[in-house]
Amino acid sequence: MIRAPSGSSSVTASPSHINTTTPPQGGTWAPNTVYATGATVTYGGRSYRCLQGHTSQVGWEPPNVPALWS
Repeated sequence: MIRAPSGSSSVTASPSHINTTTPPQGGTWAPNTVYATGATVTYGGRSYRCLQGHTSQVGWEPPNVPALWS
């Protein structure tokens, strides 16, 4: 929360989007999902392990981004 200086009107800011989706352990890859380092997913019939925590986006499917998936 952000507040204006004393004597001024109060201003409140909040995030426009908070993603609370978490994948099932060993679940199928999905966009807009928070993946923690070490999470495993399946995509295209193969298993992948997350190398860096991130929120997935279309185009970041394994194996398209080798920095994220092995």
